[in-house]
Amino acid sequence: MALDRLRFANIERFGKLVKTWATGKNYLADGNVYAVPENLDEFRRQNAEAQTGVHIPDWATKVKFVPCESDTIVIRIPPKHFIEDSEERLNQPGATYPLPDAYKQIFGGLDPVIAKENILDFHACRIGDYTSTLCL
Repeated sequence: MALDRLRFANIERFGKLVKTWATGKNYLADGNVYAVPENLDEFRRQNAEAQTGVHIPDWATKVKFVPCESDTIVIRIPPKHFIEDSEERLNQPGATYPLPDAYKQIFGGLDPVIAKENILDFHACRIGDYTSTLCL
């Protein structure tokens, strides 16, 4: 059974919320004040105010924020069962790689297509990217 994942209906607004937490400047320009949340309820409330359309899975009981220093590399190590779940789903016949809707919007309404023979390599690229990249 596929694991439920954290999702955002509007990943751009979530990105602006993260930028707000990092800089203290409200990138959402909505008159709200957004300090880094101290718990999952506050995370949920701020995402509602920011209109990110967040879906928080039932298994999530806490949220952790990892402030980065400019002289420190931070690598997020995903849970083993999340990787295994993704690989199982991606190996199913007819499986497609689920990219956030923002990618489709950026590419003129087209769904980026990843060939089946490249899908696990693309998965590895995505993991490498989102676990190591800082604000590129």
